[in-house]
Amino acid sequence: MNVFKRTKAGLENQHLFYNVDLVVYLEGGSTSFTKTEVYAGEFNDKTKDIIFWRNMFNKFKSDKKVKFKSVGSKDVIIEIADDIVKDNLSHVFVAMDNEFDEILNQRIEHPNVYYTHGYSWENDAWNHHVAIGVIEGFSGVEIDNNDIEVNFKNFLKKMKLAVCADGYLFKKNSSFFPRSGGLMFCIDCTSVELPIVKTPEIKKRITEKGLKVGTLYAFGCRHSLEVSKFCFGHLLSAYCCKLITNYLRKEHSLKSIPHEIIHRMGLGKFFEISFSEGDTYDYFKRQFERG
Repeated sequence: MNVFKRTKAGLENQHLFYNVDLVVYLEGGSTSFTKTEVYAGEFNDKTKDIIFWRNMFNKFKSDKKVKFKSVGSKDVIIEIADDIVKDNLSHVFVAMDNEFDEILNQRIEHPNVYYTHGYSWENDAWNHHVAIGVIEGFSGVEIDNNDIEVNFKNFLKKMKLAVCADGYLFKKNSSFFPRSGGLMFCIDCTSVELPIVKTPEIKKRITEKGLKVGTLYAFGCRHSLEVSKFCFGHLLSAYCCKLITNYLRKEHSLKSIPHEIIHRMGLGKFFEISFSEGDTYDYFKRQFERG
């Protein structure tokens, strides 16, 4: 374990230990550490968050050598961000999920504090182009129909009310989608066909939570809530994995591809074919130009 003193100087100088210019703390990993444990040198390595943010830093800060540390919880990342602001640290950065912080004006504004464009990196990385790229990568065959694009766009359309509900409840320190288990309650995962959104399950859950449809749509309209950007990231990625595996099984008789591999290939395809222009690209370019 690499132990650093919990002092401004200790944090500011730890980059020297790793022979890098910056130390960047991220969410992600199998273990969530406390801030005390993190400052004592504990972290997760080789996470998907690190893959995502390393690509971003390689793109926009290629002149900097960086040590990435995934520490689990966003709460700890926020604590570290507070230390960056309070102690004016220049060699320590954090990067975290946006969630609904943007529309609720809860972001920490500092050049060393980065946020994803969408709810999480999954929202930034996954789109129908990436899903198609992953399918073609596994199958070795180009897709000659628009089934994936149609299914993806239909998913976004039918999830609008649920995402509005999630944002509305997030404001009240709650959520519409389960965060620990059962998040795919509104997606048909048993069919051998492409996944289908179960609209009756969404309406049932809205009723159970005592929510009004008009109130939810008004919230979404007021905040210009875009489904692909603000859908719970783990749900979006789980849907994409189901879309990909079902298509590969149905069209190419390919079975049992681990979701972890699909996630990582999806990240690779995103930076290969989908990250060169548009709102997400422009957003990250602006973030990295601040400091």
